Amino acid sequence: MHPQPFVFWKAAFLVEVTPFKATSLSQLLTGVTLAPPTSIFYHLHQRFFRNPDQLPAYPNDFAEWADTVLGDAVVAERLANLNLFRSLEVDLATIRREISVILAEHLQQSEESRSVSPESAFIFCDLRHILFPSGQQARVPAEMLEILRHIDSDVIGYHLFAPELVREPVVNDFATWFRQWGYESLAQQLDAFDPYLNSLEDNRAYLIELIETGIQQENVGGKND
Repeated sequence: MHPQPFVFWKAAFLVEVTPFKATSLSQLLTGVTLAPPTSIFYHLHQRFFRNPDQLPAYPNDFAEWADTVLGDAVVAERLANLNLFRSLEVDLATIRREISVILAEHLQQSEESRSVSPESAFIFCDLRHILFPSGQQARVPAEMLEILRHIDSDVIGYHLFAPELVREPVVNDFATWFRQWGYESLAQQLDAFDPYLNSLEDNRAYLIELIETGIQQENVGGKND
């Protein structure tokens, strides 16, 4: 019996300002500690959704603010090098702790000497998400490829980044579905795929290439749709 169709989901993100602001690294540490988990998610991911055709110069808002506003290139580099990809172990609480450790260690090693005006403060934003089906679903692997070629990039972004908002433990949606079809080698490659290294559109192209090759290899071995 074939697996259930793969339903492509879309999320509408409603962004709102929180009471947490920072004009210095110590205040940024306080905000990271106290802000809602969904705020941390927003500041780690919104750049990928905002411009799907380009890999952000700074992979997250914390690193960008530390460098371009606060002028602290050292801590900005450490924040930019956060390893957000955990395969099956992505966890916002873990990422929050790592950001906090980076900021706390930097503050211990060097006296805080710079703050900015309230107009240049880092403003923690929160998001509420509404999840709904995109209207597209793949019944067989070949349909998955066709849909990936034309579906909106933010739908792909949801399945790559946002499942950690709605369930735990986090799993790779694409890998799970192909594993149900018996494409174990392809599923393992999808599990190992790090979407933080590319823009959303580059991720789309890579997924198509990976899945197309994986299906062909499996079908040569005798598996059919």
